[in-house]
Amino acid sequence: MNVPSAVWIDEQGKVRRIDEGTYATTHKMNDFEFGRSDYAPMVADWVAKSDASEWVQSEPELKLATADSARADPAFQLGVYFKQQGDEARADQYWAMAQSLNPESWNYHRQDWSYTPAEAGANWLQKVQTLGDKPYYKPVEGLDGSN
Repeated sequence: MNVPSAVWIDEQGKVRRIDEGTYATTHKMNDFEFGRSDYAPMVADWVAKSDASEWVQSEPELKLATADSARADPAFQLGVYFKQQGDEARADQYWAMAQSLNPESWNYHRQDWSYTPAEAGANWLQKVQTLGDKPYYKPVEGLDGSN
């Protein structure tokens, strides 16, 4: 539901795995730590074993698109078009439509917020706080079986 930071594509051009918030190592910024150290071994396993790797996702796991999410993208683009034309009301209408068709997508919210940079950080934080125990990034199953 976020822009993927990792997409595995095989030699035939077939998507084999999509992950959000993946890093080859852990990183620390002051008290904030992010990333994971087990993702690089997952990639190495896939390179060595190809489709036999336990980390390759099946088509249902990939969740590439639904009918609603496929309609959300052009709705959002119409919002961008109307924003560029100065028609704020129509832009907001199409952005709301995109967000209702694909409410799990953070991409539409972040792009919408980019038009008001002074409010973007506060809007993002407010939406993150509504998640409760639900993670911002979809968890990646690690080599130790944990998320």
